[in-house]
Amino acid sequence: MALPSRHGWLASCLLAGLPLLGGCADADAPVALEAPPFVFRSLELEQKSSDGQNEWTLSSPEARYELNKRLVRARKPVGLLFRNGKPSFRIQSDLAQVINDGEKILLEGNVKLQQLTGAKLLIQGDRLRWRPEQGELTMEQRPRATDRESRISSRTAVLQQATNELTLTGTVQLERWSNDDRTIPPDSSLRSGKAQWNLDSGQLKANGPVLGQRRDQEGTVLEQLEGQSLNGNTLKGEITVLSPVTLRIPREKGVLRAQATTWLFRKQVIRSTEPFEADLDRTRITGEGFRADLGDTTVDVEGACEIRQPGEVLKAERCRWNWSSEAVLAEGQVRVRRDENDQVTRATRLEGTVGKEGRISFTAPGSLVESEIRIPAEGRGGTPGSRRQPNPVSF
Repeated sequence: MALPSRHGWLASCLLAGLPLLGGCADADAPVALEAPPFVFRSLELEQKSSDGQNEWTLSSPEARYELNKRLVRARKPVGLLFRNGKPSFRIQSDLAQVINDGEKILLEGNVKLQQLTGAKLLIQGDRLRWRPEQGELTMEQRPRATDRESRISSRTAVLQQATNELTLTGTVQLERWSNDDRTIPPDSSLRSGKAQWNLDSGQLKANGPVLGQRRDQEGTVLEQLEGQSLNGNTLKGEITVLSPVTLRIPREKGVLRAQATTWLFRKQVIRSTEPFEADLDRTRITGEGFRADLGDTTVDVEGACEIRQPGEVLKAERCRWNWSSEAVLAEGQVRVRRDENDQVTRATRLEGTVGKEGRISFTAPGSLVESEIRIPAEGRGGTPGSRRQPNPVSF
């Protein structure tokens, strides 16, 4: 049976022995002001576009239609959303209200939007306000979207059916697990402001402030990333936090300040190709870029590495710091200048260890080191001279 509607949606219903409105009821018969609701043993609603393609369907095993209010109340509704005539989402909830013959639809209780293509994302919440003519679905009350690796939550989530664009408002929280056990805390999390996420392309943009953290199973923060805003692609597994960016390693009292920084969240790698500086108490490290492997607890300084500490400056082509073992490595045209005796040491490779107050002590085991020290010449009227010490040294 076709229900009259200016929105172009159709309904076919099987009634529990009651006369129907529309084609099944006398159109000229007077309608009671307090007409009892029609009870449907099943309900099928659908809407098609002007070219005849399906836009959405909704069915229910039991429904009541209140004629005066033009309101359908349905139990356990299940439906489909279509894009370009093909199913894109499966939708279900405990209850549904179809208002003004389909102008608005309200779904309540354990609402689920299951993506049928792409990443197979599941969007859940306690209430969904749906405006079919506008193709807009607003998930309210604990909205969250999950896939095999992560969960993203916010205050509200608005899905545009035509573009598959998901707009998240309020505080947006992204959580990730390294395995399928959701009973344990997530390995990492990222918090931001309002975000826009295209479910087809994976493009994600979010306002700041941005706060990312990686924690151990006891909840202790291992690393923390802070920035102004972000953009990225969830299908590619990367998010770029825009400058100024700060990476903190609390246990080692390490602070790294950088420009635009990319988090490869599947590989647990943070990297930047722009100049940065890092502080370890009284030691400062700078370079043209860095790559931090969170799993291996290492930071590689890529290009123009400089380690500056009281009375001493080291320069090299590249450096590596392991903040777990506190080992430091400098390679490629290594040059160290010490204020004491104006000493300059050159080597191809130096190894070091972070000691008290973040100071690094270097050695050159098995490597040839050339050290030049300026000392005053002996004798009256002597002038400063220089003496070379070609043997390996420790400093």
